[in-house]
Amino acid sequence: MILYHGTTARRARRIAVEGFHPGRPSRRVWFAERRGYALGRAKTQARRRHDKPVVLVCDMDVKIMRARLGRKRIICRGGVVAVNGPVPVTVLRSSPGLDTPITPSELAAWVNRVLGLKPYKGVGRRHPGIQRLSEWVVKRLAAPPHSAVSPNALLSVARQWLPEFFEGVEVDPQRLKPIRRFATITLKAEPPPVADETWEEKALDCLEDPRAGRRVRGLSMLAEVEDPDLFDWCVMFLEDEATSVRLAALHTMLRCEDGDPDIIEPLADAKDKRIRAAAIAALARHSGRNAAQWFKLGLKDPETCVRLRTASMLSRLDPGRDRAIFDLAVYDPNPDVARIARKLTAGKGYGKPKW
Repeated sequence: MILYHGTTARRARRIAVEGFHPGRPSRRVWFAERRGYALGRAKTQARRRHDKPVVLVCDMDVKIMRARLGRKRIICRGGVVAVNGPVPVTVLRSSPGLDTPITPSELAAWVNRVLGLKPYKGVGRRHPGIQRLSEWVVKRLAAPPHSAVSPNALLSVARQWLPEFFEGVEVDPQRLKPIRRFATITLKAEPPPVADETWEEKALDCLEDPRAGRRVRGLSMLAEVEDPDLFDWCVMFLEDEATSVRLAALHTMLRCEDGDPDIIEPLADAKDKRIRAAAIAALARHSGRNAAQWFKLGLKDPETCVRLRTASMLSRLDPGRDRAIFDLAVYDPNPDVARIARKLTAGKGYGKPKW
């Protein structure tokens, strides 16, 4: 199964060495069946961290992973896959925008990270083996049909040309990390318990319940504990068979710290006025500088419930800067819409209603 993971260039370089690890405070790694969704999440992360967005392509057997780790640790729904725990680097199939270490300096740093060595104790860029390894990588990348160099292939060649550093050291081929034989052997266990684990377990049970009301309750529970991956959970249910669940997912998105408006945008012209109202409100919440266009669209909608839902978000705008939008609401034929706008524009130079 081909899946995509959106991240930043800096994190992608680390993933190529260490594999996928949940970033705090999340305890999950998120993948998507659609590249567009992964790209949107990558852009959001890159914007917040002043980095470049990267989409990693992965080949994963979700059914086998779920059977091995348990259904609650691998959740797949709505084109989104959440893995509770680390994912090995070997799932990487290709990684556009992610550079293979080529120069002696890059390769020395890569080898030292794999072996868990500090730079001053590890191999240096002037080592003959590193120089030879660099030449090998350059030739491999230049040879037709420009084949990629997998991490395990690079590791195999490095072991041949840097034997003194690999002597007595075993490297886990899945995680690309040294196996410490002198340490106490520990079994791979479940993630350490946290304070809200019981509450989260109950929420996950609700999300997988065949009853729509229980799935709505599951989303509400995740919002109550302020789950850091709340937006991704909501995306899982945007295509739910029950309208009430889709509405709950859109409403819950208003409580998310960040979100991808491209995912929500197709619902802004939904035939169901309730879905349309909730989607436009979510777009007004997560579109940043482009939010004005969604306020205008919502306040011009023929359905009162859409205009009223959009008006409820007007407190996010500045009446002085966004006068054209507030004018639409102030002179709306529905008194409830107009009342919200008049309250926010009181004493700010807006005229009285025309009726």
